[in-house]
Amino acid sequence: MRSKKLLAAITLTLVCALTLVCFAGCAQDGKSAYQIAVDNGFEGTETEWLESLKGSDGSDGADGSDGADSTITVQDLFDAYAETHPGATMDDFLDAYLDFEYTQGFENIAGKVIKSGVAITASSRFSSSLGSGVIYKIDGETAYIITNYHVVYDQYSRGIASDIHVYIYNRYSEDDAIAARFLGGSSDYDIAILEATGEVFADSDLTEAAKVDTGTPQLGEICIAVGTPEEMQFSVTQGIVSTQSEYIYTNVLGNTQTSRVRVFRTDTALNSGNSGGGVFNARGELIGIANAKSSESDVDNICYAIPAIIAVNIADNVIETGGAKFVLGVTLTNNGETTTVYDFESGEIRTVETVAVSGINSGSICEGVLQSGDILTSIDLVRGGEVVESCTIERVFNATEFLLKARVGDTIRINYTRGGTADSAEFAVTELTDL
Repeated sequence: MRSKKLLAAITLTLVCALTLVCFAGCAQDGKSAYQIAVDNGFEGTETEWLESLKGSDGSDGADGSDGADSTITVQDLFDAYAETHPGATMDDFLDAYLDFEYTQGFENIAGKVIKSGVAITASSRFSSSLGSGVIYKIDGETAYIITNYHVVYDQYSRGIASDIHVYIYNRYSEDDAIAARFLGGSSDYDIAILEATGEVFADSDLTEAAKVDTGTPQLGEICIAVGTPEEMQFSVTQGIVSTQSEYIYTNVLGNTQTSRVRVFRTDTALNSGNSGGGVFNARGELIGIANAKSSESDVDNICYAIPAIIAVNIADNVIETGGAKFVLGVTLTNNGETTTVYDFESGEIRTVETVAVSGINSGSICEGVLQSGDILTSIDLVRGGEVVESCTIERVFNATEFLLKARVGDTIRINYTRGGTADSAEFAVTELTDL
């Protein structure tokens, strides 16, 4: 962390200095910045003038206690940032304005994220499987692990595998196996949450997925997959995001019931055994959970991952409630109005739909309140009388995935327009249904 901040100080100091020289050199009379400084009373050589731009004590660009030779420091920039971002830390500031991981290189990110990966074995009387997982949270000696539902589900016995173990990086022997138990999950989302307990989680250099990017993965964004393909040996592969969001049909339970799972596509190599492993971006942030690949013989490099926002919403839900969701009882559809929005400042592209109510279930909590044709604009999660989180509705899935955050005692406020007039409706969360 210290080296990270030092790099930030060096980088920002250089940027500030170069900016000063560049702007000063744009004077209309054609004089250099040094000449302008001389005209304004500076005495000394050009080298001495450049030295005067630095902090007088030479420590990370900071000034001496006398305040002489004032320059812009990292702290100055952070203080300005904090004024408009209450509660922000220095790390928040650095993450917002500096792309350390791009300069550190792929190998450093791989070394960072692989310590949050685990191998998973799941077996029952008649079958066994091998998959991967990512450590989502560590609480003392207890780790909460995200994986795929199909990794731990036994299609032969029609239930969760009776014997589940996890293995951490570079510890693959039978003595290293850590017993895990299934906490909950959803076959519809193909996400399962495991709990494992052992001293190794508290006493080793294992890490939880340090940061999670719950935004929409960007086209062309770097994807780094960590998993145990083919056999219990960790590997890392790299590719890019090929599509931001699409749906595939899976048969997790091994019966006639198929599930429509939202995923993003990547050309990152994923193979048998990668299922359930973490997919990270170039900043080391978790952006997805690997879950499938195209098996067509004439298709190459089409693999899929479940977006991180789904995985972590289910993980938090399972950890806090055991696995239960709030259901509005409405059918939402894209009414045909879809646009593509490009953010010139961030360089991000996203799809925006007009999301409308197309049907209301009889007896549902929304019956008599919402109407077919209402256009949803946003949802507020109200807890303790205050809005603790809001979600702008730009895609149909925004609503269903956001409602995974609801807990008994909360209030859900639906903001919508009807006939061009804005309105809202509040629904008390009094009961939840199984995921």
